Amino acid sequence: MTAFLAPSALPPCPICGRAAEPTIRPFCSKRCADVDLGRWLGGVYRVETPEGPDESGENAPSEDA
Repeated sequence: MTAFLAPSALPPCPICGRAAEPTIRPFCSKRCADVDLGRWLGGVYRVETPEGPDESGENAPSEDA
């Protein structure tokens, strides 16, 4: 069962700050949703992950050994 929140209870649109539309939340319009998607696809947003010692190359075994 999905609970619908009153428009005033929804956080504002993360792109423009207007009231979010419940059907496409957290955005207020398809345009803002598309702007957000474009930012993800363009590399503006990134999800950081911790690098382990082997991933950074610092503790990798040398090829001379």
